[in-house]
Amino acid sequence: MDTPIVPEAVAEASIAVPLRPPGLWRQGWYRFRRNRGGMLGLGLVALVVLVALLCPFVAPFAPNDQSAMLRGAARKAPDWVHLLGTDRNGYDVLTRVLYGASTALAVGLGAMAVASVIGVIIGGIAGYAGGLTDELLMRFAEFFMVIPVFVVILAVVRLFGIVVVGTWLESIPNLNLMTIIVLLGCFEWPPIARMARAEFLRLKHAEFVEAAICIGTKKRDILLRHILPNALPSLIVLVALGIGGAILAETMVSFLGFGDPKAVSWGQQLHFNYEALKVAPWAVLSPGAAIFVTVLGFNLLADGLTDAFNPRLRR
Repeated sequence: MDTPIVPEAVAEASIAVPLRPPGLWRQGWYRFRRNRGGMLGLGLVALVVLVALLCPFVAPFAPNDQSAMLRGAARKAPDWVHLLGTDRNGYDVLTRVLYGASTALAVGLGAMAVASVIGVIIGGIAGYAGGLTDELLMRFAEFFMVIPVFVVILAVVRLFGIVVVGTWLESIPNLNLMTIIVLLGCFEWPPIARMARAEFLRLKHAEFVEAAICIGTKKRDILLRHILPNALPSLIVLVALGIGGAILAETMVSFLGFGDPKAVSWGQQLHFNYEALKVAPWAVLSPGAAIFVTVLGFNLLADGLTDAFNPRLRR
């Protein structure tokens, strides 16, 4: 005999359980995965990060090993001992390229961390407060945008390098590199501030923000828990794009001889070996290729994030 169907069970089974709509980040990741350029950029960035983390374990020589010069093997062509050859100072090119990845990431991430903090604070205050505060802060940002950043960085690095001689600051490791990172961050924040201002202006009139105001939520919680998380996708795009720019800026500073002599960077490799381009091209092409791959990766990643979090593509 068939089991009788209980009406209550039929009614409960017919009720569809509502699915939770995907969040902003989940939707962005779904669109990002469909972007081939963005995924390629993510792969290149992941490769650079992996190299930076594993370089102490996979590098064939120490970063400051100049034993090849003692053997008369400076500017030696690639072979089984030195896979990418040696440079004019007797350094193993492959080792210096691997260790240069950590320096490049430190510069890019450090500079954009400083720029992000300054930009979000100034842009957020300008966008949420509005009025005269908005005007003054945006004029302040425009002042920084017209300053010849590169010239100022070169002058400050050179002056600071002279001032610290003979002081306790001279014993700080990679002091010049940290100075370059801070200077890059202090001059790269205006685009982030302008984007943060636009997002805060848009979001402060959103329904969920007005609802939070009606129930008496504090301004600090509104800014940090409601507006800022929804403004982050647009800001992350600028940060990813700025990382590649910061790496290029540090490369140019080091190429001109103003970099940190104690740090291993791709710009310094170009500085010491560009004159021997015809004699030992491997010493220049290798760090140049590393710079190209790293900057290309962050630029493609930024393009993919733009397509993923562009408000015009949201449904």
